[in-house]
Amino acid sequence: MHMGDDITHRDPRQQSQVGADKRAKESGEMASIRGSQAGRQIPTTRVAGIAGILAGVALAGEFLFFSLSGFAQASFNDPPAAMAFLRDHGPLMRVAVLFGAVGVALTLIFLTGLAERLRTRTPVMSVATLYFGIAGNVGDGLVALSFWIGIPLFVTLAGQDQTAAKGAWGAFTAITGGYQGFGNLFLGLSLLASGAAIVRQRAFPRPIGGIALVAGIASVASVVSVNAAIGFVVALVLVIVFRVWAGIELYRGETDHTSVVSATAGQTPSAWQS
Repeated sequence: MHMGDDITHRDPRQQSQVGADKRAKESGEMASIRGSQAGRQIPTTRVAGIAGILAGVALAGEFLFFSLSGFAQASFNDPPAAMAFLRDHGPLMRVAVLFGAVGVALTLIFLTGLAERLRTRTPVMSVATLYFGIAGNVGDGLVALSFWIGIPLFVTLAGQDQTAAKGAWGAFTAITGGYQGFGNLFLGLSLLASGAAIVRQRAFPRPIGGIALVAGIASVASVVSVNAAIGFVVALVLVIVFRVWAGIELYRGETDHTSVVSATAGQTPSAWQS
């Protein structure tokens, strides 16, 4: 008997059973794919959420240690007063910039999760949030690195040659001020992009988007305004609140799970239709 004859004369019940087994196998494969997608997305979002919460804590720690050191911008711009300040309070300043450096790394991880959450409905704003944020973090990272290396160097130089240390201090503050302005500007633009996307898309509670918009405006204003101190403090507080709250929402991961389900719900394999 030929193989073709065996297939042709197979019992219809056997053919039905084969078809059922095939549909069950295909259904299981689709479920496995959906499960692997959800498994990849939700933990990634949770990691970004934890990073956002810790980035907010790091920013608060940076501000706390700057305050404990007695930092004042007016005296910091005066070379003799700055040399005395670094000698007496340099260690606290270095702790503050260490918090800042850690915050830069955590913020980059947070921004990847934030951008991914915003990507579905607002892809342009998502990209702007990520890339503006990366640029802003470069500025903040350069400030932290400059102070971490520069403080002990200036303390040592001032102990050997006060005139040289005071002469170099003006250039140092000008460069680090430029880094800081660059960072604040682009982080402000990142906040504006994410805030606009959140208000429009509602991937997060709308108040988070409002906080991001106000923080972005304050951050940009602290760069372009002559009296930048008030804008800087307002931006600092709002950014801490934004990172912690958005981090909590990312950690929950509920929206990512919903997007995976809705994305696969519209795809109906032929096996499910049978």
